[in-house]
Amino acid sequence: PLLARALDTLLTQTRATFAGFLSLDPDGPVAKMTAPEKAEVDHALSRQLTRSVQRLRRPVWLAQDQSSVESSDSLGPFTDAFCLPLRVVGADLGALHLYKGQGLFTERQLRFGEVLAGYLANSLHVLRSRRTLEAENSRLRGHAPADERLLGDSPPMRQLRDRIARTAARPVMVLIRGESGSGKELVALALHRQSDRCDGPLVAVNCAAIAATLPEAELFGHCKGAFTGADRDRPGLFQQADEGTLFLDEVGELPADCQAKLLRVIEGKGFRPVGATAETRVDVRIVAASNRDLEAEVKNGAFRQDLLFRLQVMQIVVPPLRDRADDIPELAASYLGRMAVEYRRPIKLTDEALKRLTAYSWPGNVRQLWAVLESAAIMTDGPLLDAADLPLPNDAAPATAPGLDLEALEDWAIRQSLRKTQGNVTQAAKLLGVVRDTLAAKMKRRGISREG
Repeated sequence: PLLARALDTLLTQTRATFAGFLSLDPDGPVAKMTAPEKAEVDHALSRQLTRSVQRLRRPVWLAQDQSSVESSDSLGPFTDAFCLPLRVVGADLGALHLYKGQGLFTERQLRFGEVLAGYLANSLHVLRSRRTLEAENSRLRGHAPADERLLGDSPPMRQLRDRIARTAARPVMVLIRGESGSGKELVALALHRQSDRCDGPLVAVNCAAIAATLPEAELFGHCKGAFTGADRDRPGLFQQADEGTLFLDEVGELPADCQAKLLRVIEGKGFRPVGATAETRVDVRIVAASNRDLEAEVKNGAFRQDLLFRLQVMQIVVPPLRDRADDIPELAASYLGRMAVEYRRPIKLTDEALKRLTAYSWPGNVRQLWAVLESAAIMTDGPLLDAADLPLPNDAAPATAPGLDLEALEDWAIRQSLRKTQGNVTQAAKLLGVVRDTLAAKMKRRGISREG
């Protein structure tokens, strides 16, 4: 809306025939908006002008800078044009274009354009920063992660960090695989922060928690009046993540129609918000994650093979906690340190408690470790947590069995948590370290009752 208003103001004040905005992407500027809209069909924004602005780092006025601008077909229908950079400290956000079909622009009109471009660049920068903060706030409010760092110095964790460092700099899609609660979102966060999109938003969504009635509106947005209750335009997750990263957790839970539309967006095509008449394009890096065997889902017809091929250009496997037991002391110390601040008392583990933690196989991984320590901290008043204070089963967890099916492991963990909480789904989800809607969806799909 801000760009549209700026272009309309420029058309009115400069009496231009055609105006537009192009992003300053060195790999190929993409037209973001034109005014009037119908003019886009008849005219194209000159990339030669955009390149001249990038090269000269100042406004370019065709009437005075003929020697600096290469001739092009897009400039042919116009007698004059000028291009204004949208620049803030440390970044070039885009360029404004204005064209006249007859006559020349005046010096006054050029100066007006420069002033408007300055205000517009600052406003866009503020809006981008706010959108990044809103996305980060939404991600943090969605759940309370134990820690935003990838803790541990075991060989599997060193390999994981090396894989992230090698992958983050490459602008490709990434598929993160790993068991539930192993820290896939932390890997996505690390990928985002180490990429050149780190100044943009990271928007995280649990695909299993998307409303089944209108998944398209959640992903791609909707227009006012598109359906009952749509009292205003609402940007979808793709629009919220523009110029940043969209993290699709549990991507295997997406319905078939959404899989098809996701594939279309991945292939560089636009999407149409629910109720819209025009397509929208965004610049988003997709990072997906799944704890399911997607190859088996493809064979069962539940997941598109072509979508799987596109998502797993790069693949990162997150090791389960039982494969890096050497990291448990560091993880536990970090978690208890955070809890000590929250509960305003020192909290530490006895040697016996630490031995019990390292001997357990952790079917719920790091999320379960956090939940167990938090539960023990809540139920005790002293500064020390002993082995008996840890809400862990006394028998050996079946996860130690080699070759155990992942879904069977999840079923076991869900049933154990439900029994321990007397069928309270909210408390069971907290114990497992997952969102309640996710746990409820898994229970319904697998036929697990509250009694476990």
